[in-house]
Amino acid sequence: MSLSKKEVSILIEIIFSVLFAVIFMPYFYENRLNSFDFNDNPGKIIQIVVFSAIYFAVAYSLLELTYKDKMIQDERDDLISSKSYKLGYLLYELSLFVFIGILASDSSFQNSGPITFIILLILLIVSFTKSIYQLYLYRTS
Repeated sequence: MSLSKKEVSILIEIIFSVLFAVIFMPYFYENRLNSFDFNDNPGKIIQIVVFSAIYFAVAYSLLELTYKDKMIQDERDDLISSKSYKLGYLLYELSLFVFIGILASDSSFQNSGPITFIILLILLIVSFTKSIYQLYLYRTS
């Protein structure tokens, strides 16, 4: 199975989503009942930023070294991107609707701990789903 440079780029995004879920989401899950203040957790925020910067720098450097050719953007790429971003947008809208419903119906979500965890979880799931769908469209088109 030969993957194009664009497909490998999408796989890099998918792998990042999985690694983020495995490495950082347990921290937010454990602290979901505590109020989350960005001023109280600069160490975790710095870890996330440094991890992301190093991961993407190394991954895309290896991608560029492995695939010397340039990616050619054509109508198919535009159509696939449009379809995957449309799905992502619809999932964000649905998630926002569900999230507001949860906030309105359950008073235990009023502090910011569960809210932070749920927002990060929704963003992670939508990003992962969008990337998987985009990879599926590239492989089937």
